[in-house]
Amino acid sequence: MEALQYDIHNMAGEVVGNINLDPDVFGAAISTDLVHQTVVWQLAKRRAGTHCSKNRAEVSGGGRKPWKQKGRGTARSGSNTSPVWVGGGAAFGPKPRDYETRLSKRTRRQALASVLTDKVNKKDLFILDSLELDSHKTKGLVGVIENLKIAKEDLCKRGIAVIDKDGNENLVRASSNLPKLLTLSVAGANVYDLVKHKILICTKDAIEMLEERVKA
Repeated sequence: MEALQYDIHNMAGEVVGNINLDPDVFGAAISTDLVHQTVVWQLAKRRAGTHCSKNRAEVSGGGRKPWKQKGRGTARSGSNTSPVWVGGGAAFGPKPRDYETRLSKRTRRQALASVLTDKVNKKDLFILDSLELDSHKTKGLVGVIENLKIAKEDLCKRGIAVIDKDGNENLVRASSNLPKLLTLSVAGANVYDLVKHKILICTKDAIEMLEERVKA
């Protein structure tokens, strides 16, 4: 396949050139099944699995029989730790467990390529020549987003993900007041966060590093 040409903008929103995107990463076949599998795998990994309920052997109480077997006209009972009693142990309650499953690296890479391709197809990808903010003020980052003609609804509701090289402290601090804007490193780019956020903003350097990561 031929390389895909895509516009590069500066922080003022002007087109200053173009970049040839790798078709294996940004022009791949979209597989919703692989994307779904990867999202499920990611969410399962995030679960702590520390939930724990006490069974009838672990709750306090028990010992003597609450009342004699016959003669009271009530249901028989052997222990106040029974699951049918208030304060009794839980029957088949949750216990600590590991929810993590296995997913091959190839599947994860194909899923990431599917999401990146979808961003290109929907024109939800914006590539910047650089993203060096003068200060850590949120106003500067919002100004860049406005210059790119990104809808305010995307910033406030649908979400924006920004991928840049590591060490951009001003970008991280400027985004801290924007709950629907997520900053990611190239190594931290993942399927779940890219699906969750509609718009993707990448620097030119980050794009090249993403291509190397997906094809590695």
